[in-house]
Amino acid sequence: MIAFYLTLAALGAAGTVVIREMAAREAKQRAALRPVRVRAEVRGNRPSRER
Repeated sequence: MIAFYLTLAALGAAGTVVIREMAAREAKQRAALRPVRVRAEVRGNRPSRER
């Protein structure tokens, strides 16, 4: 009977690890899709609006 409960606990622990890994992968994918702020190195590169 003890073996059954130990097996159940091991399966629960393994499931928790799998779920955490999936969540970490999903977070990395979301971070990769975030827009990145691009700043101009030289202000003179912008087109002028004088007309």
